[in-house]
Amino acid sequence: MEYTFINLPYRKFVHQEDKGIQNLLRKWSMLGRVTCHAYAFNQEFQAYNLKQFVESFVKSPAVASTLEVWRGQYRGPLGSGAQVEGVAEVPCSLTSMAVFRKAFEAGIVLEDGDIQKCPDEYHEDLVLDDLLKKVLVDTGEEVFSREDRRQLLFRLFRLLALGGECCQFEDNIYNYLSVTRTLYRDLVSPEADGERVVVTSIAAELRLRTSEGVRVPEEAEVSQNVLLLVINPQTRTLTTLLHQHGVGDMD
Repeated sequence: MEYTFINLPYRKFVHQEDKGIQNLLRKWSMLGRVTCHAYAFNQEFQAYNLKQFVESFVKSPAVASTLEVWRGQYRGPLGSGAQVEGVAEVPCSLTSMAVFRKAFEAGIVLEDGDIQKCPDEYHEDLVLDDLLKKVLVDTGEEVFSREDRRQLLFRLFRLLALGGECCQFEDNIYNYLSVTRTLYRDLVSPEADGERVVVTSIAAELRLRTSEGVRVPEEAEVSQNVLLLVINPQTRTLTTLLHQHGVGDMD
């Protein structure tokens, strides 16, 4: 089954239109470093066909000419001839922010949202100077379970809370939570199922290699470098989210 993809350049994302969120992304050194692109596709999507779907997506001329990726300090189209090196499904079933209540219950965050400080530690290129950052880079399950950490909502929160290369961190958790909620809503497609709301989207983390041999994302072993694909089968649309850790736009 071959899919055809169409770029949707006029798709509006709330996180890109909201000036308050743009200012926060600038503060966190992520403005211009976290980018989204939207596409439509022509056939019914089946979850068991995810790998073939991704292969078709990467081979599409519309994607090759419009999906922007990083090559060093420059961003440009993926180009033709790119290869898929990895596809890992990312659960995205959460419909509320309740999972983050665990940070309050564990004493990492106070009731007013203030984040508890701690002596500096280092992880990759990150300075861990509060308990929230420490628990986000920790792989233990004392606060958040393994399943919590795999969820797309948690992945987005972690990405924002750890920020970019020159991040000015928040002392309070609520800005992180607010932007996470908006970004998640920009990506997934919730639906009513009787009296419940369910997320019908399918998400995956991708690793690609361009025809010149450049990995996408570059330095994929660094946890803040990520390429996500979120498929909304009901509307036959999808969105990509790429974050390449570095210095964000300051203007």
